[in-house]
Amino acid sequence: MDRAQTLELARGARHLLIKVGQDTLRFHSATNPITEGQIASYLVHDDGFLRVPVLHMGDLLVRGYTEELYREALGKP
Repeated sequence: MDRAQTLELARGARHLLIKVGQDTLRFHSATNPITEGQIASYLVHDDGFLRVPVLHMGDLLVRGYTEELYREALGKP
């Protein structure tokens, strides 16, 4: 995905979980919206394409992977 497609995908998400190093950033459109600059910095690589694989389901977007993160995203105990 190029930059425009990545930004469009993220704009449609209401919930975003973004793994950054050891931390997970949580964004929600109603309480803690993500900015376009943050979207670009976390999701778009310097070459202009999607930085890493993401999980996209409905209004949820997850960047990064750990079992704990996917359990949170998918609502599994």
